Amino acid sequence: MRDCHRMKKYRIDKSKNIGNVIFVVEGGRPETGGTELRLLKKIFADILGYEVQELRRGCDEFIGHGVNPQYRVFALNLPKNQLTQMTDDALDTLYARISGEFGIKPEDCPIFYLYDRDYLSYKPNELRGKYVEKYTDPYSNENGDIGQLLLSYPAIESYLMSCLQDDTYKQLFFLGKELKPELDRIVFPDGSAENVDLHQKIVDRVFTDDMCEAENRLIHSVTEMDKGLQAVGLGDYDLDNLAPTLLNIYDKQQEKYALDKAFSLISLVAMAFLELGVIVECDEE
Repeated sequence: MRDCHRMKKYRIDKSKNIGNVIFVVEGGRPETGGTELRLLKKIFADILGYEVQELRRGCDEFIGHGVNPQYRVFALNLPKNQLTQMTDDALDTLYARISGEFGIKPEDCPIFYLYDRDYLSYKPNELRGKYVEKYTDPYSNENGDIGQLLLSYPAIESYLMSCLQDDTYKQLFFLGKELKPELDRIVFPDGSAENVDLHQKIVDRVFTDDMCEAENRLIHSVTEMDKGLQAVGLGDYDLDNLAPTLLNIYDKQQEKYALDKAFSLISLVAMAFLELGVIVECDEE
């Protein structure tokens, strides 16, 4: 259990044997990949030193980053963005590619689904009933449902904001398209960024080539997630049983939307780093 009465201190463990890990993410552009794919490449290959095999939407071949075949992260796009397109057939097709080309059994790997809350893409209660309640464990839950859904409220940009700013959970936004200009302003305060491949440039700027700073920002994202959960009474979570936390934060955000017509900036992406053990608690000095 996490002690919700004090903020935890964290460190990065680059020696962790993560085996093979699968991330299925939204976004995705054949030419450059999307924000999520770029993010996974920067974190797992550039910062942590693992191998990342990326399969972009509409592409026939995997793109490799780093060389570490003992510890691979597979970053995959489905044919379409919404969770409603995450059918068994679509997933089986992706997993068959991994099995056929790398000899990996997906059923033996932890699987994470990284998606935006994206309020306008789902019918009332559809997201909660069909996905949040179902996908709660990176291996499988008691019903045999494989994979864990980690939402970003309202969008993946919340995660990037949490790498840079303090108390991001206090900021409210309805949609990702409203949050993106604010993130652009923070990352490029002089307005120097061109719109071409802006998602790549933002991720690269957040996770700078300065390794010390990049690692600090990675750790900061976990601390910000903890603060956001603690603010709504969910700071005491159990990494071995996250189902209650995943469902409760969804309900808390629904309450927030009912009151303010917007969501608190909280991303659960960092939960995967804790579950994989690449970021761990450390004793306070």
